[in-house]
Amino acid sequence: MPAPTQRIVKPLPELPLELWLEIFQFATYVHRSTSIGPLDPFSPRRTSNNVMATNTRALSIRTKLALVLVCKEWKMMTERFLYEHLVIRSPTRASAVLNALIASRSHLSDDAIDIGHGRWPSHIEIFTHARGSNDMRFLRTLFRIFQCCPNVRYLSGSWMHPLPIEFLEAIARLYGSTLQGLYWDEVNITVPFTSSTPHFLCNFKELRVLDLRHYVGCGVDQLSSSPVPQPILPSVTDLLVSARQESLQMASFLALPQLRNLTLCITLHDCHSFKPRVPYSDIRHFLKKHGHSLVSVDLPTPAPYLEPEPDSSSSRHTVEHVKPDLFLEPDICPNLISLVYPITSEPLSSQIHTNIRRIGLRGVSKAEELYPDKQSSTKSHLEGITAKLYPRLQEVRTIGYLVDAETDPLIKDIFIWWVEKFESNGINLLDGEGVLWMYTDPVEVGSEGFKHFPRVNDLDYKLQRSNKTLLAPSATQGVSS
Repeated sequence: MPAPTQRIVKPLPELPLELWLEIFQFATYVHRSTSIGPLDPFSPRRTSNNVMATNTRALSIRTKLALVLVCKEWKMMTERFLYEHLVIRSPTRASAVLNALIASRSHLSDDAIDIGHGRWPSHIEIFTHARGSNDMRFLRTLFRIFQCCPNVRYLSGSWMHPLPIEFLEAIARLYGSTLQGLYWDEVNITVPFTSSTPHFLCNFKELRVLDLRHYVGCGVDQLSSSPVPQPILPSVTDLLVSARQESLQMASFLALPQLRNLTLCITLHDCHSFKPRVPYSDIRHFLKKHGHSLVSVDLPTPAPYLEPEPDSSSSRHTVEHVKPDLFLEPDICPNLISLVYPITSEPLSSQIHTNIRRIGLRGVSKAEELYPDKQSSTKSHLEGITAKLYPRLQEVRTIGYLVDAETDPLIKDIFIWWVEKFESNGINLLDGEGVLWMYTDPVEVGSEGFKHFPRVNDLDYKLQRSNKTLLAPSATQGVSS
């Protein structure tokens, strides 16, 4: 009987710990897991060439579980990624998380306690839709989990039941001086209000990101008329609000001296909650209070409740949008540099804004929307953006729209036609990948000895002759700037 062949195990590459952590972070990264702050809409998006597609929460946790099972060395390095984002969806899950955190503790020789896995969580996300979530024992389990995780920087809570004031005070004591991001959802509370107040929010003095899209709270009207000092959050730079009156009123009531970036959402869930759908009086009151400090405004495409990414569903087009013109009115947001809005909203009027530098258009989804010989909302928006109205404008970007991912054979010619139209006014038009498309035909040397580039972008002629089927091969090459 032949002897079994011995498996040769190759040693791991000798890489510094920092490189291993970068590799593991890249393989498991999901934005909402590590931060609740909004992504910069102008950050370039790449055309995916990965057959497994981009990371999702499910794929990410599957990869994390696989990494810790490779070997002891990898287990020690990757446990932090497995525990960095704790999602608690039920009392049973909460008990399991708590048991795992307690079991990882150990006593050191000097009678100190090693908190084990509790050192890794940076984001705790809580859902209370499961049965038993309104039990006081569930809240006690949550509090014990908080005690085990002193390094949490982001806390997200979706509450279906009113919370006792003692629980809120306990959270404020534990994380009041360390929390950097807070998301507080009370929309589905079964009673009119909870015990959360503006002063509860202001216990977290180190907050950088505050998400009030689904905040309800209580006591804003009474506190506004009381002699109590106005609550202040001195470090908040990013604010997310919705078109709900409670959200806007709370944001208006708070003092936010460092506020710079605003994300104003309309959810389809909210559109049936009040009429008119867009409470312009509340928005104007908010802008009167905070408009002068705003540098960036993002108006995402109207989306269903808690949906993170927009799509092109027809229901988005029928919902009333916040008018982007509102933020360009005189003395409303004089320091505004960046404005992003969906193409399904009204085009900008002839309102001059002398400080705007970047404009982003969300929702471009089809090549036909860019055809200059066809009427579309995208064409109307692009034609309404001129250097005369915005003398300091430097960049226009089609947020999320990637020219290189299109199958239309004419799209590169069409996009370059728009690029050259804006270029004549000193404005760069970029696609969602951050690419400035241009022609790259061979350089010819003229009779006078200087180099020149032939012009081959007679788009009107091509549209008439090709009927979207024939195209000069040399005119379809694009490069990034």
